[in-house]
Amino acid sequence: MSSSDLDIEKNKTETQVEYASSDDQPEALEISEEHKQYLIAKHGTYELTPLPSMDDNDPLNWSNGFKWLQLGMVAFHAFMATFVASGLVPVVGLYSQIYNLPTATITYLVSVQIILVGVCPLFWTPLIMKYGQRLLLIISALGTMCFSLGSVFSTNYGSMMAMRCLQAVMISPSLAAGGLVVNDTTFAHQRGSRSGVWAIAINLGTMAGALFMGFIAEHHDAKYIHVCFTCINAAQVLAYFFFGKETAWNYKDTSRNVTNRMKQLRFKAIFPENKITLKGIFYPLSFFANWRVFVATFAYTTLFVYDNIALNVEIPEVMYMKFGLGPQALGLQFVSFIIGTVIGEVGGYLSDRIVAWGQSKGRGPSFRLWITYPGFAASVAGLVVFGTQIDAADTWNVKPLIGCALAAFGLQIVTSPFIAYCIDMDHAQAGAIILFITVFRQTLAFIGPFYFPVMFANLGFTVAYAVFAGLIVGLGLIPALFLHIKEARQGR
Repeated sequence: MSSSDLDIEKNKTETQVEYASSDDQPEALEISEEHKQYLIAKHGTYELTPLPSMDDNDPLNWSNGFKWLQLGMVAFHAFMATFVASGLVPVVGLYSQIYNLPTATITYLVSVQIILVGVCPLFWTPLIMKYGQRLLLIISALGTMCFSLGSVFSTNYGSMMAMRCLQAVMISPSLAAGGLVVNDTTFAHQRGSRSGVWAIAINLGTMAGALFMGFIAEHHDAKYIHVCFTCINAAQVLAYFFFGKETAWNYKDTSRNVTNRMKQLRFKAIFPENKITLKGIFYPLSFFANWRVFVATFAYTTLFVYDNIALNVEIPEVMYMKFGLGPQALGLQFVSFIIGTVIGEVGGYLSDRIVAWGQSKGRGPSFRLWITYPGFAASVAGLVVFGTQIDAADTWNVKPLIGCALAAFGLQIVTSPFIAYCIDMDHAQAGAIILFITVFRQTLAFIGPFYFPVMFANLGFTVAYAVFAGLIVGLGLIPALFLHIKEARQGR
């Protein structure tokens, strides 16, 4: 190997260190009898991956209930990131009247958060990897609360947009911290199910925000939506303060670990070796060069943009303009998304089951991609049903919502298999891979609302959603099929 190649490998390794999670401690091939008995008393076995230390403060040794408490708080934080973004969906028409602006312009109050929530974790994550999660999540919730409160007193479109942008910047680290908390507190055999809790929380927040805020907007001034956000964010701060505990744990230098909850509320680097550099910030984008991760991410993102964003962002405009639905009625439309999403979560379970069966037959990680094909079929059917039925309807009826439920089911059933496949490509870089997926997905999702209204105006809903269905086939299904076939031939 040449000296230049060695330099490249060295730089890559140094950057990867910044994304190494706290469970990446050296695995001891042999442990003492005392250590074995300690682990058996704690966990019922000593055959665990990763291997916990003999310290009750080690997050891997916490009680199962306390681990669930930490996961629940960070999953709810991630839920709130999308909940806050979609919470204004039911009042798009109302704000259009208040600010005397087109509804398409008002929807940018929603879509701007889509891009910021996706991109900003790139800048938060190096801080989290150096200082841990708890303090930064408290700062995140506190900052979000302040800007939610600022939204209450915003009297024009410009000030509201500023508050929404800052709100998204502050709440965004929850999308990165969730995966890290799962890594810090769980063993390998638990990560699939517990990652699913965090993942479905993000998707459900998108629908629940529109649903529940619709009830508030129907009976109170729109500003009370922001009052509700403020109160929830304040409750999050208190929950992290009284019940939260740092999950990051330095196994190589235990002197860096602080167990006192009050002392954890100061900036002390848990992993001082994790430097904050521009290279480290943008390192997740290097997965553009990993063709397997990129193709899987692109296929998944295609479904996300058209199954979620093309329906979620446009429903208020369509339903408000065509049927004259009020905020509460608009919010209730999202029940269809929730039903489809909850049923579609079976994809994670089936993915784990089929890949385990495939491994017994000598199949590789790509075997889990079999689960995605029903998702593609449901997505195409859902978009076609929604487009044709919304055009055909003169008065409100449930038929378009059947399409929404199908599309939501299709998206959710492919989410876990695609993300799990990407992580299978390099388990050590799971955090960076998840960030890459998040940034790529949210960026394309942000672009969508700029061209969706033009397509609807020029093509009508039937043709526009048929085009979206065709794009899912051309940009999602075909690349995924190519990836699956190529990987299967190589025995992966």
